[in-house]
Amino acid sequence: MSRTRRTLRWAAAVTAVALTATGCNLVGSGEDDSGNDDASGENVTITVALVPDPPGASEFYRAQFDQFEEENPGITVEVVENPSDQQLGAVELMFQQGDPPDVFRAQADGFDRMYERGWVHSLEEFVTDEFIERFPEGTMNPSTSGLHRGGELYTLPLVSGKWDVRVLVYNEAVLRENGYDGPPETWGEMEEMARTITANGGGQVFGYAPASGKAVAVEMLAQTAAPYSVVQDGIDFRTGQPATASPGMVEAVELHRRMQADGVMVPGWESWDGARAFTEFAAGTMAMYPTAPWHIAEIRKLNPEIEMGIAPLPVPDDGRGAYTPTKQSFQPIWSMSSETEHPEEAWKVMDFLASEDFHRAYYEQFGSFTALESAWADQARENPDQAAILSAAEETMRVVPNPMLLSEGGAEILRARAQRPELKHTDAAVDAIINNKPFLPIAQGLDQQLQAFLDETLAELSGTATSDDITFPDWDPLENYTPEQ
Repeated sequence: MSRTRRTLRWAAAVTAVALTATGCNLVGSGEDDSGNDDASGENVTITVALVPDPPGASEFYRAQFDQFEEENPGITVEVVENPSDQQLGAVELMFQQGDPPDVFRAQADGFDRMYERGWVHSLEEFVTDEFIERFPEGTMNPSTSGLHRGGELYTLPLVSGKWDVRVLVYNEAVLRENGYDGPPETWGEMEEMARTITANGGGQVFGYAPASGKAVAVEMLAQTAAPYSVVQDGIDFRTGQPATASPGMVEAVELHRRMQADGVMVPGWESWDGARAFTEFAAGTMAMYPTAPWHIAEIRKLNPEIEMGIAPLPVPDDGRGAYTPTKQSFQPIWSMSSETEHPEEAWKVMDFLASEDFHRAYYEQFGSFTALESAWADQARENPDQAAILSAAEETMRVVPNPMLLSEGGAEILRARAQRPELKHTDAAVDAIINNKPFLPIAQGLDQQLQAFLDETLAELSGTATSDDITFPDWDPLENYTPEQ
């Protein structure tokens, strides 16, 4: 019987309780020792809570942990799986119920949710010079790694910061059949091409789709038009003021609203999960879409012979206004529970997840640029798809100010902002696109709510945070940002 314990159906109400519960008594596993024997040196079970993506990740992780167990006969790894949109709530609920995992995936801002609650174990006691030297030079600097808090290492990465690049994938054959010899370079060209391809497609081929039911392409394209902080948090870090109604942000939504209203995009995209876009593209039913680079390997698996092109994202017709952000060297991924009863064994699992062998296997399976570049760099340069992604990363990514890393005050403000996801454009933008509503007044309303939030938050944090902590007046979104030393 498989040791993988899947928790794929968490009721929304239960998740909401997990996200809002207060005053919970956080306890260790107590009477339930998760099947572990006593500390006499016999077998220890380490529970790892993860997200089973990309497709095939469930089998991949199980095979990797089977290998780990062979090399560490005193440790058994039990896997708990949650869908990506339920992972944080599920892990929070496990802590609140007194049965937390030993190691868990808390990605990007989700890590700070866990860190704020005191659920993350510092890794400083385990780190050696040899461990740090696995990573590219300078990337584990506490001020820029993205993995440190208060100067201490708390979490480990999986993918390289270069993997945060966003690209346009396009079907060269479909474009060629419609009279185009290359991908669009501007939003206007992309819209015109999408309209032509859909009109000629006879209901079988469409020009475009926004990648998922959350219309994530809005965010990807908006990052070429407005400072990343506007897209991410609704705040322009040049001024410290709400700016969802910035022209570039609004036009990114309006572009999709027009195409939706006119039937240009693939019907039904609003119900797509994260895998549907690359499935449709591989089947030849759509010509192009903005995407995260991991889709590219999945497309090749489904259709190795497809004539797929990979290009930088198109930019606004009046010129680029910003770049895809490099906020830190790495995104947080793997954390150790502060309540684990077996920190030494949990670290062995984390050390394995940060090993060159694991990272090489992950790259070979999924085509992702992992944090240990030594595991994949040579192979990537020889692969046309991977080389195109690397080229796009070098051309279209720039270092940006990250208040989360630069000051405690900035971190406090952004942590508070992360607790108010309804203030971000995402749901409102999707509603505007689907229901054909002008986005500007909606964005202006969001900015009013954001200003009220900032006023309230800064009042609560008086003495520890100010608007200066999220304001960088000398930052040019078209240039790399260099923090003051």
